[in-house]
Amino acid sequence: MQIQLYTQPESFENSPHFAGFQEYLEHAPNANYFQSIEFFRFIATVKGYRPFVLLALSDDGRVAGSLMGVIQSDGGGLKAWFSRRLIVWGGPVLAAESGEDRQEVARKLLKALKKHAKGNAIFIEFRNFFDCSDLNASFEASGFQFRPHLNYLVKTDDDAAVKGRMSSNRRRQIKTSLAAGAIVTEPESEEDVVALYEILKKLYKEKVKKPLPGPDLFVNMWKSEHAKVFLVKYEGQVVGGSIGPVFRNKVLYQWYICGENGTISGLHPSVLASWAPIEYGVKNGYDHFDFMGAGKPEEDYGVREFKARFGGEQVCYGRYEMVLNRSLYKVGKLGLKVYQTIR
Repeated sequence: MQIQLYTQPESFENSPHFAGFQEYLEHAPNANYFQSIEFFRFIATVKGYRPFVLLALSDDGRVAGSLMGVIQSDGGGLKAWFSRRLIVWGGPVLAAESGEDRQEVARKLLKALKKHAKGNAIFIEFRNFFDCSDLNASFEASGFQFRPHLNYLVKTDDDAAVKGRMSSNRRRQIKTSLAAGAIVTEPESEEDVVALYEILKKLYKEKVKKPLPGPDLFVNMWKSEHAKVFLVKYEGQVVGGSIGPVFRNKVLYQWYICGENGTISGLHPSVLASWAPIEYGVKNGYDHFDFMGAGKPEEDYGVREFKARFGGEQVCYGRYEMVLNRSLYKVGKLGLKVYQTIR
């Protein structure tokens, strides 16, 4: 078995393996946006993100597994150096067959991943979008540790059923927000997207206290045909919204959300911003809406309670983590704490 690495979307698409990769994803049960060529193309346009894909190729050249990741950093200079991490969303993607061959593919992909990460990242984190427990042995043998992490998946099957699963408080907040004059719409211009970004920026500065990607991620996603941006407007002004990719008219993801909550009586922008993609999914035949995380189960997390009231299924697919350079990792963690304190 051979492992092939591609770090540029163009070279990958012009390679002899690209058609086989696309065919492979068509039949892989856990294929998702963050392991697709659409994500590879998109994230390569965003400053501070360096994507790559690893292909496991059988002796006859067929794709037996794939793994797409992103080496990410924040800002410039020392900040960029100490924030280097390798993030894998929703992977690896392996064939449905179980058994030793599947484990072997996983181990070889993880070995190649660690090799690529060495010198480029301080730690590796897998953010699982599906149950990877059958691969625990391969991850552990490769030096990864599993950490529980929750999420909510909202089935978008039928309008009445979806609303029936929501809490009565959520239904009331949607109703009162619309009655108060709020509207849900999609951006008409780049200025609309930048207005949404400014609210996000304020949220991350005052409450989240973590680095936020630059506006190019949000503008480029709005321009992509594989993403949806929903705005909440009041009297013509953007007061909230959500943004995230979509996958094959099957899944909508909520990558970022914000809202100027508590400023106008009866208006709940964050609730409408989360309801908008759910309602869109119902109307357009999507399978489900993915909140993309609800925190660690052992920690109090107000956002989890917010998401839980939309009636989704709570899952714990968790994360796999590995620290590659412990000294730099400690410095980076300390730097983040200082950043949060200052902000």
